[in-house]
This record gives sequence, structure tokens and C-alpha cells, in this order.
Amino acid sequence: MIDHPVPQSRRYKPGGSGKLTAIAGVIALLMLAALFGAAVPTLGALVPIAVILASVGLWVMLDFRVGVAFAVVIMPLSPLSFFPREMFGIRGLNPLNLILIATIVSYVVHAGLRRWKDPIAPGRLLGWYILPILVACLVGMNNVDLIPPRFQAERLIQFNTATSYIRDVFIKPQFLVMLSLMVGLSVRHSKHPEKFMYLMLASGWVLCALMSWLLVTSGMSLRQLASPLARTFLGKLNMHANELSLVLNMLYALTLFSIREEIPSHIRRIFFVSAILFAVCVLMTFSRGGFVGFILINLIYFWKRISVKTVITGVLVAACIGPFVLGPILERALTGVEGGDRGAVTAGRVDGIWLPLLPYVLAEPILPHGVFSILWSPPVRLNKMLPVAQTHSAWLGGLMDMGLVGFGFMLAFLLFVRREFIRLSREHAVPALQGLFAGGAVLVPLWFIQGVTDDHFTPTFAQSYFWIALGILMGCGGVFRYKKKGRDPNKFKAPVFPTDEYGNIRKVT
Repeated sequence: MIDHPVPQSRRYKPGGSGKLTAIAGVIALLMLAALFGAAVPTLGALVPIAVILASVGLWVMLDFRVGVAFAVVIMPLSPLSFFPREMFGIRGLNPLNLILIATIVSYVVHAGLRRWKDPIAPGRLLGWYILPILVACLVGMNNVDLIPPRFQAERLIQFNTATSYIRDVFIKPQFLVMLSLMVGLSVRHSKHPEKFMYLMLASGWVLCALMSWLLVTSGMSLRQLASPLARTFLGKLNMHANELSLVLNMLYALTLFSIREEIPSHIRRIFFVSAILFAVCVLMTFSRGGFVGFILINLIYFWKRISVKTVITGVLVAACIGPFVLGPILERALTGVEGGDRGAVTAGRVDGIWLPLLPYVLAEPILPHGVFSILWSPPVRLNKMLPVAQTHSAWLGGLMDMGLVGFGFMLAFLLFVRREFIRLSREHAVPALQGLFAGGAVLVPLWFIQGVTDDHFTPTFAQSYFWIALGILMGCGGVFRYKKKGRDPNKFKAPVFPTDEYGNIRKVT
């Protein structure tokens, strides 16, 4: 195995002196507490919020990795209904955006003072993935006026101008890419980057706790939750069941493959319990796409890690969980199959969305129509299909929005990322990261499979753990691949001739 250590000179050392930095931080916090304490009679409830934000901001400025840690925990939870969308009456100003901006500022300051020369963004990410999205957005911004007004009236979209369109469909999704880049920089300056897995587990536990609370307080049975009539049940969290299943499946894959014999036993137990929790929550979404993704993850895991212990453990877990959930799961998975009802099997996708859009897509398949081009497509404007704001298929949406050329580059980038995950899962020296990268290699085929019936190939919050894992991959040297200039000195060696005791070349007969 090939180790990829971070050179000691490039590792992050907060402050010139740890003690002086800590003392300065404590003094600053005391001064802030006194200042805001004196303002309580005037500002009221805004004071604790301001104190918390100021404290976190100061901490982030002292060490940019703190901001990255906060963002890793918050990003997968930010779409949920309880998460604030604005602060102090300013739309778009929320804790996640503030933390990301403060983290970037902190990194820029420290990089300038310490003269870091980190590679920021790989060329393939910018050229193969971001550029096609940007081009499609520039095409789409000219068609915003064609969007029927009912989409904004029903709050399916929040843009009605070219500027707000670019804000919502290009700038906002790029915060996930920005987080990925910051995770990569943080990993480069961390001695134990495998600890980022604990941050992902923390956000996953919070998400599962919220789901469990909804299930318990609903008073509904599992069979009722599995009914097609209950598909909007998890909408109370502001996420669809398909989105929740994708985000939990991605975390489940990373956690499952991180369970390795080489890591400490207590960490192994934490990963094992977490994997079971995430698996149960995936099943509780009753998303059929989630079921298929869940089966794919387990098939790949047993194929890669087949052993007597793995089989026995899998049988025992299935025997403990199966009797409680097998009936409702089968009932949900076989919805419409017995009666041969294509509409029930596909939830109306084929006849209500895909077939009406297909002629529009095939008429001009090469060039992009614009991100979310379904909103101004002829079938939508002429009321010849269901009034939906997305194609409910990442594949159809990607081809329609990006065109064959742009979509091809995006898929090529994702396949390249998967190859890099596989490479580092074999070459990296840290066993915990080997497992993480092995799980990361599963995320791309999982995304492809669940993308048949939902999500997008542009960044969405349901892909949060993919982008975090990609950041760890980039921080450990993946994706950044450079061709060596010149000849390999070990490959082209000068010929060696036999010589006598005086150094003269002998004649070979």
C-alpha cells in the first residue's frame, strides 16, 4: 500500500502559540459576553443568537477547520423544515451560509499568513462538471418568462426572473461543491482526517431521531405508512421519501464499508450500530427506489467482504428486523404489480411525465435546454402532462437539461471519481479511510440506480454525503491527477556494459 501523508510543513498549526491563542479566545469571548449582556434590555431575544453566532464566528476565524466541521454536520440537515431559511429578515442569510463564508474567509487569511499553496479545485471538477451546469443555466435564464405562473403560485419554485433563476439553480447548489472543496482543504491540514466520519454519523443520528419521532408520534401502523396514500407523510420534514432514502443510503454505504477489522473495536461497534440504524430508517421511508438502492449496497458489500462472519451477522440482523418490517415492505414494493397497473407501479411517471417529455427531448438531444427546462417545456405549457416541477428521473432530466454533450461530461466525471475512490481504497495507508473510500465507490452506482426515478445529476442536498466524501477524497490526493512531464528515469535506463578491473569496456564476442 502507498501512504499519502501530508507533509509536516503543510499541516495546520492554529496560531503561533496554542496557549496564547486559547487565552486570546477566552478574553474575546468574555468581552463579547459582557457587551451583549449589557444589550439584553434593548435587543431581547436577539442577544443569545448574536452571542452564539459571534462565538462560532470567532472560533472559525481562529481555526477554519472548525467551520468545516460545523458545515459537515449542518449541510445534510439544512433542507429540513426546522432549519431557518433567513435571519434578521434577510432572505438567504442562514447559519449554514454564514459558517461557509466565515470558513472561506478564515482559510484565505491563514493561507496568506502561512503561505500555503494548496491546490483548490481539480480541473476535471470545474471543466467536466461545473462548466456544463453553468452553460445550461445561461441557456435557461433566457426562458424564465415562459414558465407558467402556477409553479410560483403553488411555491414549487421561488424564482421569476433571470437573476433569481441563476441564484436558485446555479449559485445555491454550488454551496455543496464549495463545502466539498473546504473539506478537502481541511483534510490536507489534519492529522486524523478519518474523524470526519464521526461528524457525518452525528448528522445522520439527528436525521434518524427526527424520523423516529415522526413515526412514533403519528400513531400510524407500518402498513398505513407503507400505503401510497402516505407518501407525503415525511413531508413534515420538508423532504420527500425518495430524497430521504438517497441521503440515508449514501450514509449507510459509507458507514457499512468503514467497518473493518483493522480499526479499534469500540469504533467498529459504533459503526455497526449506526449502520443498523441507518438501514432501518431507509426501510422506514418506504421508498421503492430506496429499497433498490439498499439492496444494491448490500449486494456489493457481500460480494466484496464475503466471509462466514459477515454472512452470520447479516442473517442475525435480518432475523431480528425482518419479522417487523417484511410485510409492509413487500406490500409497498409490489404496489400495482399484481394488477399490472403501470401507473401504480411507476406512480404515474411513465404516462404522466416521461412519455410526454420524450419527443421534446429527442427533438434536440445534443445541446442543452437549460437547468429545470421542464418548467418551460411544451408539454407543461400546453397542459399535456402532470403539473410537476421536475422530471422525477435524474437521467431524463440530465439529458434534457444538459444535452448529450454536457450530460456526457458530467457522467464521465462521476465515473472518474468512482475510479479514484477505488484506487485510494486500495492504496491509502489508513484502514479507516480505506473503508470510507470503498463505501464512496458505491455512492456513484447508488446515485445512478436511484436516479432512475428521482433526484438530479446537479448538486442537491440529498447528495450531501457524496460531496463530503468527495472532499475527503480530494484532501487525501484523489481526483488531482497530473501527467508526469518527461521520461520516467526508472523506465529508460542507460545500457550497462561489462568492464574489466581497470574500468575498460570488454569486447563481447
